[in-house]
Amino acid sequence: MFKRYASENEIPPLEEPRFTDPAIPSNACCCAARPVVRVIMPPTATRAHPVDLWLCGHHYRTSLRALLAAGATVEDLTVTADQGQAYYAGAAA
Repeated sequence: MFKRYASENEIPPLEEPRFTDPAIPSNACCCAARPVVRVIMPPTATRAHPVDLWLCGHHYRTSLRALLAAGATVEDLTVTADQGQAYYAGAAA
């Protein structure tokens, strides 16, 4: 169920943008883990501007249904530039 150490192919390279891009925070908004997605929450009646959320994988997966219902857009930080964005939550709704 739990592993003490990740295998070598499970450890992301340190050249990934989420490790080297200064625009990406080192901690997610929800916990101390590194963010794997940037969620853009659209404006609402009580909030006039969009809001960025930097979520770890666990909190993103548990919040996905609510994010889709809110019309959020998701940018995957784990893909490289040559892979392109494979998934946008806003398009899947």
